[in-house]
Amino acid sequence: MDDTDNSTNTILAPHSEMDEVSAPSHALDAPHEPAEEAQTCSTETNNHVDQPKPYEWILHPTLDLLFVCGGLLWIVFPIHFFLLGGKNDSPFAQWMVVTAALGTVMLSQTHIVATLVRLYNDRETREKFSLYSYWAAIACATLALAGCIHPALAGIYCRIYLLIVSQHFTAQAYGFALLYCFKRGYRMSAFDKGVLSSLMRSTMMFAILRQCTYKEWSGDKFLGQTLPFWGPLPTWLEQVAALCIVVSAVVFTACLVRNFVSTKKLFPLPSLLLVLTAVIIFVLGPKITGVLWIYVPAFFHGSQYVIATTAYHLKERGLPEGLPPNQIASLLQTEETYRYLGFLLIAGLALFMGLPQMLAQFGFNLTTATAVIFTTAQFHHVLTDAAIWKMKDPKLRNLLVS
Repeated sequence: MDDTDNSTNTILAPHSEMDEVSAPSHALDAPHEPAEEAQTCSTETNNHVDQPKPYEWILHPTLDLLFVCGGLLWIVFPIHFFLLGGKNDSPFAQWMVVTAALGTVMLSQTHIVATLVRLYNDRETREKFSLYSYWAAIACATLALAGCIHPALAGIYCRIYLLIVSQHFTAQAYGFALLYCFKRGYRMSAFDKGVLSSLMRSTMMFAILRQCTYKEWSGDKFLGQTLPFWGPLPTWLEQVAALCIVVSAVVFTACLVRNFVSTKKLFPLPSLLLVLTAVIIFVLGPKITGVLWIYVPAFFHGSQYVIATTAYHLKERGLPEGLPPNQIASLLQTEETYRYLGFLLIAGLALFMGLPQMLAQFGFNLTTATAVIFTTAQFHHVLTDAAIWKMKDPKLRNLLVS
């Protein structure tokens, strides 16, 4: 389920355009806000007859809170960090690491494939987004081949990925936060949305600048590759970004208080959890972050996308006659859902594990191939999400908000 002039991700496209929503990126991988009619479509019809009220959740309250709003992340991380002291040398700690690995396979890898399914599922979509289905795919495949032939490029790809992650994740969280507002009829002015967007952008810039200011935050290795350090930048840049986070948070809080006083409506809890988690994961200190980020990609970002794309897939195929949107979770145990999720899992294994193994059979280094396939697939995912989840599309808007 991301947003700048050239958003790079989100399930609802990035928060670059204030008149649309983009999530599952990378939110989905992007946050573009739906047009104003998205907030009134549930109450206005040509016949002046009230439309059914949108379902307040995406799939189910428990599933949304755990897999979309960060609940699962804040369950597994405290167990690892506080009960185990952040150490990985005990048997239980090893089981926690295995849990993170399984989450990566079942949620993080599958959310990349979910974008490909959405893009290539039918000819009309492929042609509509041909820039991404053909040209971006060819460009990323070329980068992958170049990285396999010239292993030094793999470290550069990894560095780029680590820098764009903050945009991808905050943009998707922004998009989902807006989606819950639309679903619950919580109106936000353009100024309110602009302040929230500024909070997400400031968080993104803080995370990027910190990597380029302090070598200890840049990291030396990722996916077995040696990372270049693109810095150091002047420390005042990072400090300004941190100040912008604080100012944006204070102003946004004031906006929520003002809205409550005037409308007696609270900012939706799912939206609040999303915003808080999206900021916290990027501003914590190094000791906590080292453990937290074992779980963030799968249990916050990837899980969001899988939930939202599953709901979209089921609605796009058409809910059974007479089944209201608030009963959509009952379809999770159907053969259709098993096929969809099973395909995402198998295709993810084939792309991120099978393809590198195949390249290794042709003489390429397996570690390099794994890093290159992972990063270039992420590049394509981030770019594509920014385009395919824009809520200006009436069909997309109706399916996600309903």
